[in-house]
Amino acid sequence: MKLFLCDARSNQKALAHKIHAKFKIDGIIVVNQKVKKLKRTNFKLSLKRISNFIGFLLTFGQFRKAWFGMLSYYEKNFSEFPIKPLIEVHDINQIEVEKIILTFKPELVLVSGTNILQQKLLNIINQYGVIMNLHTGISPYIKGGPDCTFWCLYLKEFDLIGNTIMWIDSGIDSGNIISTEQTKLNGDESLLDLKIKNMNHGHSLYLRAIELFLNKKILPNVSQSFFKPQRLFLSKNWGLKEQFLAYYNFSRYFNKRCIQNTLHKLVDLNSR
Repeated sequence: MKLFLCDARSNQKALAHKIHAKFKIDGIIVVNQKVKKLKRTNFKLSLKRISNFIGFLLTFGQFRKAWFGMLSYYEKNFSEFPIKPLIEVHDINQIEVEKIILTFKPELVLVSGTNILQQKLLNIINQYGVIMNLHTGISPYIKGGPDCTFWCLYLKEFDLIGNTIMWIDSGIDSGNIISTEQTKLNGDESLLDLKIKNMNHGHSLYLRAIELFLNKKILPNVSQSFFKPQRLFLSKNWGLKEQFLAYYNFSRYFNKRCIQNTLHKLVDLNSR
């Protein structure tokens, strides 16, 4: 029994189709990202919005265009999920999700793009099986959000553009690692190309990990504490300076000569 927990964006629909085509998903639970939030009008938030808008202008809106361009790329072929979702929730930790887990008793729960699973839900799932998560960044070097590919540009560490499959825990992209891989790049990609290539690579890495698990192979289970540096980036920190430097680094330094293959110690999916 396999369940897929994800958000409603088209890249998740694409991943669901790829998983379902190879392994048959028994159920999908969708987190609605369009939840109405309480509006805060404090001064600090207003300054943040102004800063982000200036960053948007200085970078010609390229990061936003790349993100929505990627979603449009997937929307063309994956406008719906492969099967009707069991339920749509505002928070993955709602009691309705717990009830579904208790009913289905899944041996494998696949997670991508949800909010953080709290320990209570993790404990319920772990009664019956295991939980895998796709992180579109290389943990623990690049964890968090809003977009780890763009944080790599900010750091001018292009070799860290890649993906991680992990055994999920209650932290932010902090679970034990199953596999990490760099995304193969040419150095002549646009920002949109980077987004699409990295997302497709993440999907591919996820499928390989799932296949090995379902074939009863012993997968790696490597603690992130073995790797340095450990860096967590938060959406609230993606501001004017970060946007400008990321765009400058990409425009000035991203090229064929900068692409290197093995600068960091990674976890091979076959290292069992």
